[in-house]
Amino acid sequence: MNKIFAIAAVLCGLAISPPTFAEDGAKTVIKGQMSSQQGGASLFIEGFGLTQKGRTNYTNGSFIMETTFNEPTFCILTTTDPIVKGFNVYLKPGDDILITVKGNQVVLSGKGSKLNQFLFDIINKYNYKDKQYTAKEVYTNRVNAINASADAEVKLNKAALLGHAQGEYLDKVFGPYMESKVAGEVDEINKAKFDDFNLNLVPEIVSYYNWFKTINEIMYAKMEAGKLTVRNSNTWIADFAKTIGNQELREAYVVKLVDFALMEEDVFKVKNYAKEAMPLLKDPSNISKINAITGRVDKLTRYNNAVPGTDFSQATFLKPDGTKAKISDYKGRYILIDIWSTWCHPCVAEMPFLKKLEHEMEGKDVVFLSLNGDVKEEYWQNFMKKRNLTGNQIKMEKGLKDDPFFYQIGVTGIPRFAIIDKEGKMVNAKCCQRPSNPVLKVYLNELLSK
Repeated sequence: MNKIFAIAAVLCGLAISPPTFAEDGAKTVIKGQMSSQQGGASLFIEGFGLTQKGRTNYTNGSFIMETTFNEPTFCILTTTDPIVKGFNVYLKPGDDILITVKGNQVVLSGKGSKLNQFLFDIINKYNYKDKQYTAKEVYTNRVNAINASADAEVKLNKAALLGHAQGEYLDKVFGPYMESKVAGEVDEINKAKFDDFNLNLVPEIVSYYNWFKTINEIMYAKMEAGKLTVRNSNTWIADFAKTIGNQELREAYVVKLVDFALMEEDVFKVKNYAKEAMPLLKDPSNISKINAITGRVDKLTRYNNAVPGTDFSQATFLKPDGTKAKISDYKGRYILIDIWSTWCHPCVAEMPFLKKLEHEMEGKDVVFLSLNGDVKEEYWQNFMKKRNLTGNQIKMEKGLKDDPFFYQIGVTGIPRFAIIDKEGKMVNAKCCQRPSNPVLKVYLNELLSK
């Protein structure tokens, strides 16, 4: 009992203390009185990789976890408590929240508690794991609850809550499909079921870590449903952005996509993307950002030996039967080269998409070459048998590490795609549209129409 009173005294003392500021922000405290005596709690910032902001163990069912924040941040609080479990929290610098389990109820108190109690309640009432609701219904119910709330804190933070709710909704819809394009474990294309094409995207969605990737997936779905036309391979960012009604979000989306294109080193196209999208921008700061991004393109020099027009007709590779194949063997057809290895899960994930694209473009003057980069030929041969790979399968004789073709086009990570013209000359040594991206088909048809 004395320990409990001591902990209570500490908690009360912390609750009335003013926030202390450090170099990395204001002290923010989460405390708990759990239903279980032993266990632990952790706090993570949402992202492509979870960033841990705190971790602590229970002492007689209680814990205190201190961290710092510079700005309001959506986090994930996880606990081993069977009642609290884990939930999203929206923490502001200086918050001091106590989580108490009372019977089967979870009660939050202290600074920042009202907003997070609301979040806890709607997350548990409308849960994506609840089979009685579709993802769209969960999202709609949460949005309705946020809009209907009379709580002053909820009203004050409504825009942020709606943005996060939308980001989470799209992540629940597209997340597993996006992950499947990285894992590469199956031979099927497990498309996300999405028909919410009239979804009103809100600018606050940018607070969600993968916001632009899920918006891309909406655009791809619209393309495949015939609801969005991409004029050519240079206009896809502009064409996508035009469908976004909110000007603030439209501009943020353009800047993010152009920046991401440069990050992926889409060096032969990124200036064209920027040129086509620039008329959509009104904010001078965003125009400056685009100019700064395109200004960095020429500093990327690793592809200087494979600029458009470079002759690769004599590049030689190994066929499965041990004979040699040259690029010149495919003269008269455009070539999409897919560079992959058996150990590369994202490479394998693209295979069913490549097969689908090849089928859709059957009869056209384009050939699809799957160029393997394994060092040991047996790995390649065994993988082809295991996955029943057909089509044009070729291999770098010495693997990625020592292959002259790979060195000339610029050594990078894989999967990697390159396009060569009908004369064996390079068109694009760093094509960043993968087969899973419907813009690649637009690009190839555009080349074939010339």
